[in-house]
Amino acid sequence: MNQSTYKLDQITDYIQDMLQKHEGVGVSVAIVKDFDMIYSEGFGHAQIHQANIPINADTLMSIQSVSKNFMAVSIMQLVEQNVISLDDPVVLHLPYFRTKNKQQSDAITVRHLLSHTAGFSSEIGIANMTAPNVREIFSDTPTEFQEALDHYQLTEEEIASIQTREDITKWFEKVELEYSAGNDWNYCTDAYVILADLFEKVTGSNWETHLKDNVLTQLNMNRTTSDPNQVENDENSARYYLGKEKTETPFPKNTISAPIGYLYSTANDLGKYLAFHLNKSTNVLRPDLIDEMQNPVHLVSEEWRFGSEVRSYGLAWFTDTYKGHRIVEHGGGQMAVRSLMTMVPELNLGVVVLLNFDGTLHHDICDKIIDTFIDS
Repeated sequence: MNQSTYKLDQITDYIQDMLQKHEGVGVSVAIVKDFDMIYSEGFGHAQIHQANIPINADTLMSIQSVSKNFMAVSIMQLVEQNVISLDDPVVLHLPYFRTKNKQQSDAITVRHLLSHTAGFSSEIGIANMTAPNVREIFSDTPTEFQEALDHYQLTEEEIASIQTREDITKWFEKVELEYSAGNDWNYCTDAYVILADLFEKVTGSNWETHLKDNVLTQLNMNRTTSDPNQVENDENSARYYLGKEKTETPFPKNTISAPIGYLYSTANDLGKYLAFHLNKSTNVLRPDLIDEMQNPVHLVSEEWRFGSEVRSYGLAWFTDTYKGHRIVEHGGGQMAVRSLMTMVPELNLGVVVLLNFDGTLHHDICDKIIDTFIDS
């Protein structure tokens, strides 16, 4: 047995052991090294209640906030074409964009939206609350849905009035900024719907169509989509299970807010996507703009540092260090969805871990994989 096979077998043994120990449901993993996909495996099950369907590296899964990176690449393609600049004020392209303080919001740029430094609160919530099954999501108690509305200071009428991405952008006129643009960092998921609105107004085209033609097809990511109906009807797609009882959660879907977290992909497809970012494939985006996305813009807020002193955010990438190595990554999560894609540029290593149950096992698996290659 050669050393490479031995390392991968160690990883397999670890994942199998941890999945059993955590009483998890399913794990899908891909590893990219240099220019090759060297590992592509599934462990456990994609579905367990109606039928025991095994999971593999081609199982379609919700990737939640990993979706933001695809929105960012699309914006960077417009930068490459000189259609927009990262430092353009958003209002230049969306004249109706404003917050309570128009003077402040007129200073918000495309870069601020991409880097979560626009000044928005992290507790806005309008984008997620437009999900068609939002009442099902907040249904544990008779009052939970109303409690969610109250928490986000929303009404049912407001939610019902949101029919387009432009509607979400216009809704921001009720938002009061927590700080002037560029002066701090708050993870505001809703900002990425504004980016999609901007993209569509500037190009005159649907973002999902552009994404398929100019990113997914170029990278042969044939099982990545924004269509929840396609995913739900696919025989090899995941369902999501919460807690020790493995309660199946409402299927994550929200087409208006697809850029914030409602794309679906597979470990294999995301492995191809990481290979593009690691190897700077010029058929999708210029190498210097790939680098620009990975450059830190601002140190993240305390609750997002996880003990790190240097954890920062670029343009849809978190940056950090792990055992002396630079890390570039983005994760996602909602209820029982967990996703993580991580790069270690110095090792030319990319790791994808997708779960269909809650917890932090995706981070443990990723760390184990990185450790294996650091120690080699």
